[in-house]
Amino acid sequence: MNQFRLFFVIFSDGERVPVLTDQAGNPHWSATLFSVTQIRNAGKAPNTTFAALGAVRSLLAWADKRGVQLEERFARREYLTEAEIESLANHARSSFRSPEGGGKVVISLPRLRRVEGARAQIEASDRGVSAGTQHARLSYIAKYLTWLATRFIEKTAKKVSDSSRAEIKEMALALKLKRPKKGPRSRLSSRSGLSEVARERLLQIAEIGAEDNPFGSAVQHRNEVIVRILDETGIRAGELLALKVTDFDFQKNEVVIARRHGDPDDPRVKQPVAKTLDRRIPLSSELGKMASNYVLTDRRSAFPARRHRFLFVVHKEGKHFGHPLSAKGLSKVLSTLKQRDPKRLAGLCCHIMRHTNNDRFSELMDTTNATAAEEEQMRSYLMGWKEGSGTSATYTRRHIQRKAREAFLKLQQRKRKDMT
Repeated sequence: MNQFRLFFVIFSDGERVPVLTDQAGNPHWSATLFSVTQIRNAGKAPNTTFAALGAVRSLLAWADKRGVQLEERFARREYLTEAEIESLANHARSSFRSPEGGGKVVISLPRLRRVEGARAQIEASDRGVSAGTQHARLSYIAKYLTWLATRFIEKTAKKVSDSSRAEIKEMALALKLKRPKKGPRSRLSSRSGLSEVARERLLQIAEIGAEDNPFGSAVQHRNEVIVRILDETGIRAGELLALKVTDFDFQKNEVVIARRHGDPDDPRVKQPVAKTLDRRIPLSSELGKMASNYVLTDRRSAFPARRHRFLFVVHKEGKHFGHPLSAKGLSKVLSTLKQRDPKRLAGLCCHIMRHTNNDRFSELMDTTNATAAEEEQMRSYLMGWKEGSGTSATYTRRHIQRKAREAFLKLQQRKRKDMT
């Protein structure tokens, strides 16, 4: 049973820093140096650093269990054997969990004055991780081993010989070869959005006062605004949760989607952020009025919400009352809606709503004289993608595939009619 723990620290400037501690509860020196110099300083997001340290944690747990002293062996120019690499690859399939089931241990330092939160012991479970997680984990482990071996040889010999570099490279390659293969991503496997019938059903269920609305009166207003914003704008979950009241111009019915990585005003340890570019999106007058009313009524009545500017807050009485809504809370809202009509709303999530919005945009473009280049530029702006990134083409291609199917079905129906 390993004692390595992984959690986030929030500094006073808002930066989220993942920390991996050793058995004594101190930051693991080599892992910390690796994460800072190789991941964080490369401009990677905190969640990417967290994933890298999660892979290192898996490696350290394996080495601790087998009595492998990585640093001492590398200093002696001794590398992992074929059997050890096989064993490590098998270990990388294990998942990690905490007694609370969260898998993440959090220590928050909002103002560097006190430590809040609790540590939970992380232990390997029999439940394996997905092939994608294992692939990423082994990639990070190979990167860490390469860095660690090179560093400790340089520390003792000042210079790494060509033969040592070749052996280190061979060790890393052998580990990478143990990664599960990634099959080619089929163009036919991309998920589509909700059908128009399903979309209308979702909007009907979420409507305030609807007979089959599954929520209590305290959160119906908030949840309808959430669904309407996702439907009209197609923004990501992180972008939705990061919205602030000050992002809205209720006179012009516009909202700004802003990137605020490391926001010191955000109390959530796992900060929801915009992955895409800043942009200004128009809202319907109906949605603008609905959001404004939520701010002036329900949100205002959650008194702790007056201490921050985040739009969506927790309305349930308790220690989180008035705090910004979490990703888990948002997921619960959508899963509860889905349960009202599981057949039509199967797979409902923020990203499905993003697909739905793009499908409707494609249908709108069919009614205009916009060129393909103009459509791509408009879609890229609204979704926050860089022009020319190619992401817009994914949605255009799926729309063309659907139109092709519809046209082919009409052709078949015409042939049958001609034969009768």
